[in-house]
Amino acid sequence: MAEIFDRLVIRILLAAFVCLMIYLYRYAHVVFYPTVKRQVLKKINPSENPADTLHLFSRLIGISIIFSSITFNESSGVFLSLFHFAVWGTIAIVLYLLSLYIIESIVFYNFDYTDEILKRKNMSYAFISFCHAIVIAYLTRTVMMEAENSLVILLVLWLYMLVIVGFSVKYYTFISKLTFNRLLIQKNLSLCFSYGGFSLGAGFVIASCFDQEHYDITVYCIQVLLKTVLSLIIFPLFKKGLVKIFPIRMGEQRVHEGQIDTEMQSLGYGFYEGSLFISGAILTTMIVNRIQFGTIYPFF
Repeated sequence: MAEIFDRLVIRILLAAFVCLMIYLYRYAHVVFYPTVKRQVLKKINPSENPADTLHLFSRLIGISIIFSSITFNESSGVFLSLFHFAVWGTIAIVLYLLSLYIIESIVFYNFDYTDEILKRKNMSYAFISFCHAIVIAYLTRTVMMEAENSLVILLVLWLYMLVIVGFSVKYYTFISKLTFNRLLIQKNLSLCFSYGGFSLGAGFVIASCFDQEHYDITVYCIQVLLKTVLSLIIFPLFKKGLVKIFPIRMGEQRVHEGQIDTEMQSLGYGFYEGSLFISGAILTTMIVNRIQFGTIYPFF
């Protein structure tokens, strides 16, 4: 009975410790978004600016996902385990925020957080940022688990992951019929659902490429690259196949070259593209990671 009570106390202490780290993150958020300093220091009113609420709490969800990859080994001692948790939790949060800052600098290079969130309350911008937060958190969690408590391997895999994600976000303009910058300025929700489906699907594919056995970091990185290239080959096949199986009819034709149809700006079309991207990504991971050829064929 005493052992059960001790374990309960340890779990409560660990939960309080996690809450403390999340509290410190609330102020670390100001480092990357200095314009929200006043908002962070006061109580949050969700109804005042839903876009800002979605943007802020997406980071909270992301941190929760990352913390789920950190283990607490009580056998090495409570204080030593708390120290290990604090160090790796801090490293994870720093890498996570840096990743978000870099990726959003690439995607939103023509936009500013202050203008889009605080002034225009752009929900499309906020939803895309929400998807970035979830995807980057999931990928950071995957990289931390693969690093197996090695700081050097973690930094190598984190930089490797950033490069792949940076190239993948540019892939959207080649496979979507929606114009990103124009529709984002218009606060179009069709864009955010389409891009959201793409980013979630891309994150799922990239995470599956990193999720594999490794004994040598060089060979592991080569295998990740080969699987990523293979995914780029397989994904368009599934996308074209799904479009053929589930064709849609657009009632409006383009009046001028480069002009986006009114129907393409509807929520329905955004759901359609987003669903295609996610479905194609899931099927791609099946082809890339779930087919075993044995020892006769080269493994990749």
